[in-house]
Amino acid sequence: MASGNIDVRSIIGVLVVLIVGLSVLPIILDAVATAAASLTGAAQTMLNLIPLFYVIALLLAVIYW
Repeated sequence: MASGNIDVRSIIGVLVVLIVGLSVLPIILDAVATAAASLTGAAQTMLNLIPLFYVIALLLAVIYW
């Protein structure tokens, strides 16, 4: 087992990023749903992928930190 110091600043930073990111998620979902209603085809598909990539970015930030 690897032993290492637990950095409290890093843990607090991860929690802040996660809380702020998750609190902004409903706003992003609402904006994407509103904008996607007026689009069709590939544009709508790409726009609907924005929340997925946002959540993936949040997960990567938490895992990397």
